[in-house]
Amino acid sequence: MTARREGNKAAVERYRLKNTRIDYVPAPDVLAIIRHWRKARLNNCAAGVIDKLVREGHRAIQEAKRHDVRT
Repeated sequence: MTARREGNKAAVERYRLKNTRIDYVPAPDVLAIIRHWRKARLNNCAAGVIDKLVREGHRAIQEAKRHDVRT
């Protein structure tokens, strides 16, 4: 294994020690969205794409709730 791969492997192991892993199987339409944004280079890995999509979705939902005037 190259030095670069060893460094990356160590970084991944450190990341996994600090962060909770979620066993997730996306619905077919969601997988298509993930693949679309991965191909568009939103991020260089599926996990990064999912992180960005979830964060943006969260922001959008919060914003919509702020403007929801139901009482």
